[in-house]
Amino acid sequence: MHKHSESPQSSQHAYSIHVGGTADGTNTRDPIGYGNYQQHWENNLELSMENIGDEPVVRPRVHVDGQRRWHSLREIVDGLVDDTMSNAEKARTLWEFARRHRYHSTTADDEVKDTVKMLNVYGYTLCWDEAYTVSNLWQEAGLPVRRGVPHGHCTTEVFFDGAFHLLDSDEHLLYLLRDNETIAGEEDLARDHDLVKRGHAYGILSGENRQRDESAAALFVHDGPRSGGRPLVGDHRMDCVLRPGEALVWQWQDRGKYHGFGNRPPRLCNGTWRFVPRLDSSFDRWCEGADNLRSSDEGLETIDSQQPVQLVYRLQTPYVIVGGCLTYRSAVPVDCALSRDGSQWLPIDDAGQLDPLLPGDGPATYELYLRLNGRSANLQDIAIELDLQMAPLSLPALHVGDNELLYEDDSTERTVVLTHRWQERDDLIPPSAPELLGPIDGDTVLGTQPTFRWQPVADAADYHFELGDRADMRCVLSPVFEKLISNTPFAGQNQWSPPEMGLLNPDCPYYWRVRARSADGLWGPWSRPASFVASAPGVPLDVEVRADWPARMMNLHWRANPRGNAPVRYAVYASDERGFSARDERHEVFCGGETGLQERPANCVAETTDTHLQIVGPQAGLANASYYRVVALDADGTPSGPSDLAAAPRPFIYSKPPLRARAGDTTRYSVQSLCGEGDLRCISDGPHRYQSAIRDFDVLRFLLDEGPAFVQLDEQSGCMTLQPEDRHRGLHTITLRVQNGQGGVDIQGFDLEVVGDTRP
Repeated sequence: MHKHSESPQSSQHAYSIHVGGTADGTNTRDPIGYGNYQQHWENNLELSMENIGDEPVVRPRVHVDGQRRWHSLREIVDGLVDDTMSNAEKARTLWEFARRHRYHSTTADDEVKDTVKMLNVYGYTLCWDEAYTVSNLWQEAGLPVRRGVPHGHCTTEVFFDGAFHLLDSDEHLLYLLRDNETIAGEEDLARDHDLVKRGHAYGILSGENRQRDESAAALFVHDGPRSGGRPLVGDHRMDCVLRPGEALVWQWQDRGKYHGFGNRPPRLCNGTWRFVPRLDSSFDRWCEGADNLRSSDEGLETIDSQQPVQLVYRLQTPYVIVGGCLTYRSAVPVDCALSRDGSQWLPIDDAGQLDPLLPGDGPATYELYLRLNGRSANLQDIAIELDLQMAPLSLPALHVGDNELLYEDDSTERTVVLTHRWQERDDLIPPSAPELLGPIDGDTVLGTQPTFRWQPVADAADYHFELGDRADMRCVLSPVFEKLISNTPFAGQNQWSPPEMGLLNPDCPYYWRVRARSADGLWGPWSRPASFVASAPGVPLDVEVRADWPARMMNLHWRANPRGNAPVRYAVYASDERGFSARDERHEVFCGGETGLQERPANCVAETTDTHLQIVGPQAGLANASYYRVVALDADGTPSGPSDLAAAPRPFIYSKPPLRARAGDTTRYSVQSLCGEGDLRCISDGPHRYQSAIRDFDVLRFLLDEGPAFVQLDEQSGCMTLQPEDRHRGLHTITLRVQNGQGGVDIQGFDLEVVGDTRP
C-alpha cells in the first residue's frame, strides 16, 4: 500500500501525487452504458480528510485534475458549458455528461431525481429518475424542456434550434434525421420508426441487435400534440463542516450498505464519517446539548449525582447515512438512542450498532442525533463512525501518472490532514495503440457503409471503436458509432462496419479511432484518429406523394440532393408497413409478442431516371402501396441512404369501376384501395407493459351509399356484384364508400349503363 499525507495551510492548497504501475480504476473500467459496467481492478483505497485542529473547517473539498466539481447543480453546469457554446452544443454536452456518469438502477424514491445526489451519492437512475436528472441540468443551463411521452418509458426533450429534440441519457438514445446531423424529436420517431431501427438503443454495453432496435421503436407511438414540462427537482449540495475530531473518508470498498427499495444496486462504494468528540473544556461547543456534565482530566463527569445526565450530538453529512456504530467508555453504563429529528428517539443496542435503525428501505438520512443519558456517567471517550453511500465515479480517484490536486475550503484557518492510500501494480501490460489500416489519411471510400480495419494487437481481447465528425473526437456522431467489437457481429475480428447504409454523409470528413483491451481487462491507449470521406449520392430530398383524385392515381416526387455524387437513377421502395426499412432482399421483421420474427420480401418496386414516378393507379405493375422511400444511385451504382418516409393518403380507391353492364349477365367489380398494415407498437395490458404487436393497421369496410337493387357490395372484401335484368336498361348512379377504421374515408361514384342482351 502507498500513502501520501498533506496538511493544507491555505484555503486553496495545490499538491501533486505520482502513482506508479500500469493499472488504475479508469483504464480497467468498461465504457459506461445502460447496464452495470464492469471494472477489473481499482488502485484507490481511501482518502481521509480529518480536522485535527481546534476550529471547524467549512466546506472542505478535494479535486483531482480539476475534475468532479459537483458540489451543486450550478457548479456542475458551469464546469461543462459556457456562453461561447450554442444551445445545441450545451444540450449535447450535458447529455453526454449525464449518460456517462450513471447506470440503470434506482432507489425507488425521489432521491436520485436530485442531480447532485445522483452523481455523488448513488451513481444510478432508472428512466423515471433520469428524465428529471438530465432535465435539471438543461434547465439550470437555461434550456427549455418538455416531457416525453413514449410508451412505458420516461424521457425529457430539450429545446434548441427552433424545435424539441430527444436526448435520452437513460437508454443512450440519440437518433439522427436523414441528414445525419439533426437530432430527432419524439414526433419524428413516432412518424418514422426506421429512424429508431437504424439507430442503437441502450448504449455501448448493449450488442448490435436488430430485434432490440425494432422493439425500441415500438415505444414511440404518439404523434399528436404534446405539452408539459418538468419541475426542477432537488437543491442538495455536497457541503459539510468538519468539527475538531471529525473526518470524512472517501473509500472505494463496497460493504453492501445502501439506501433504496427493491434490488441491491450492483455497483456502489461505502465511505465513512468519523467523529471523535473532544471531551475537554470545549466539549459543549461540539454537541447539541449537555446536561449535568463537566470536563475533567478523565473526560466528562457527572456534576450532581442526584440528577440525570444527558449528552446529544448532531451529525450531518452530504452523503446518505446507511449504517454505523457508536462506542464509548464510561465507568457507569449509559443508555444510547438515535433520532432523525431530535424528538423521536430509538434505542441503540448495547453493541452500539446503528445499522438496525438505519435500514436501506427506511427514510434517506443525511442528519441524525445521537443521545447518551443515564442516572450518572463518567465518559472517558466517545467515537462515532457512520457508513455512507458514495457513487464510485464521483470519488476523488488517483490515476496512473502525475495527479494534480487542489484542496479548498471556506475557512480563515484550518488544521486538516489529507491522507491518500492506494495500491500499485505493474504486472498488467497494457496493449499497444492499434495501427489503423483504413480508411486513413483522408481516404475517399465508396459508399456510406465502409469497413474499418486495423492491425490486430497482440493479446487484445476486445476493441473499442469510435467515430465522430470532429478531429478532437469530442463526441461520437451517434451511439451507432461507439462500439465494443465483442458486442457486434465482428466479435473477435480487427474490423467493423456500420449495420446500415446511409448513416454517413457524402463529402463530409469523418474521424475514427480504436483502442484495445487485454484479457486482464486493461485498456491501452487510443490510436491516433484517422480521417476519411464517403463517396456516394446524397439522400433524396422532399419526397412526397401527390394524389390525382379525379384520375384515381398517385405520383411520387422528390428532389436530387445537391450534396454528394450526381444521381443517374433512383430506386423506389414501397410497403404497407409504416416506418418500413428499405430492403433489396428478403428480410426478417420483428412483429412482437407471440408472433416474433416474420420474413418479408424485398421491397424495391421500381427504378427510374426521373425524379418522379407513378406509384398508384389501376395499371398493372404499379406499387399501389401506402408508404415509400427513394434511394439515389450514381454512375457506379453506389447508393445513397434511404430517404425520409412518404405516406400516401388512405384509404384511396385506385381501381376503375365498370361503366357498362349487360342485362342478364353477372358483372363483378373488385374495389381496390390502399390499406396500411400499421407498425410495431406497444400497449399496456393491466400491469403488464411493453405488449408489442403490429397495431393501428387499416381494417377496410366497403359500403354502398347509393345504387340500384341489382347491385350488392361485400362489406369486407369490397367485391361488388351487378346482376341487372332487361328492365334495368339505362343509366344508374352508383356511389360506394370505403372506411379504414383510422378515421379515413374515400368515396367513388360512377354512372353505370345497362344495355340490352343483343346476343342471338
